[in-house]
Amino acid sequence: MFEKSADASKALQNLIENEKLTNEQLALDIKLSPQMVSHLKNGRRPMQRDIAQASMQAYENTEYMADLMRAFTSGLTTPVLRGKNIERHRMALAANATKEMQEAIEGVKNMVLVKPPGTLDKDELQEVEAIYDEILEANIFGENLLMQLENDYGISRKKRVRINEPRWKARGWLQ
Repeated sequence: MFEKSADASKALQNLIENEKLTNEQLALDIKLSPQMVSHLKNGRRPMQRDIAQASMQAYENTEYMADLMRAFTSGLTTPVLRGKNIERHRMALAANATKEMQEAIEGVKNMVLVKPPGTLDKDELQEVEAIYDEILEANIFGENLLMQLENDYGISRKKRVRINEPRWKARGWLQ
């Protein structure tokens, strides 16, 4: 699932821009030569997994971490929404997340999940896929809202997960 190496050039470019870093500072922080940073940043060399881990320890930048996870899982994880039609302000992301979550909830309410999966006809399977896509979009906007809240308010996801895990275990959600 996790690749041994990946093209992390876009992730590094975004990190350098967001953190206002120089190649030299990044090289010092993750113990690489400035030339290697340049190669990684410009896509001339793939980033190795150990370098990715070192860079995530050096910079707890949630968007960078999301970009790296996406690169090292071949696109399996949540993308950081940066398109021309996306406003990254927390209020805009909250409004979009709310809209997408409401659409997903409505879809789930109206969907019949009683039938066993193997008995669905083509139209029913397309309906399930459409609801899946609604849930996926809600998740993507929810994750991007979390990233923005982490950035704006200095919230540590690692810390919040550690704090909440005992409650989730008590509810029987985790083992």
